[in-house]
Amino acid sequence: MPALKWTEEKLIADAKRFETRKEWRRESESAYQTARRRNLLEVCCGHMRQLLTDWTDEMLIADAKRFETRIEWLSESRAAYNAAYKRNLLEVCCGHMRQLLTDWTDEMLIADAKRFETRCKWQRESKAAYLSALRRNLLDVCCAHMERAGGTDNDAVYIWKAIGQFFNGEQVYKIGVTSARLGEIRVLQCANEADFDAEIVILANVNGKATEVEKSLLAIGADPKYAGFNGASEFRAMTAAKLNRAIGIINSNINQQMLAA
Repeated sequence: MPALKWTEEKLIADAKRFETRKEWRRESESAYQTARRRNLLEVCCGHMRQLLTDWTDEMLIADAKRFETRIEWLSESRAAYNAAYKRNLLEVCCGHMRQLLTDWTDEMLIADAKRFETRCKWQRESKAAYLSALRRNLLDVCCAHMERAGGTDNDAVYIWKAIGQFFNGEQVYKIGVTSARLGEIRVLQCANEADFDAEIVILANVNGKATEVEKSLLAIGADPKYAGFNGASEFRAMTAAKLNRAIGIINSNINQQMLAA
């Protein structure tokens, strides 16, 4: 029996039979691999559900091919970029991309960061410098002068569940600092920046500096190594027991005067 000659129209029609890329690859590998080789995966799979756990190395490389720079890839296809980052595949995926800046020194990054009051502004308005600092683990050094969360009162901490996000089989949660007067605003902003759905576990006004409580919380669980958005370093994967431990730390530091009020 002669091999089926896949045209673009036939590939698109074949893909329409499936809801996810993983299912298409499993059930119709010949069509899937042909589409991958011709850089037609995005065309064929536009109707499919995007599953966070679907990315293969080949899919990440193919997705990256659509973009000319890392910044463009991060902005337009964050899930793929973060998956490549976690697997140490950025160099493989981005080998074809233009290098916008290759000569950032530590001093230049610190000087560039000084122009901004918050990490969010720096990331948004000078992405090349921000990502360079992120890759070198220099964010804390560069951002030491910045206001946290756009000017926090540093009197409240929160934990929210990143729905659908898992690391090593454990649920991922976001830990952070905010102002009690802002209520859930910071949680919603952070979830939007990360492009995650959020479910608040606890949000509480605490005694002393909330950042001190946050330090204790960040020592619990495993860091999933997210990147590319403000607050990415403050996610932790935790078991139910570890989450209860974190909640206990917050409860032991709750401002009782605020509760009474």
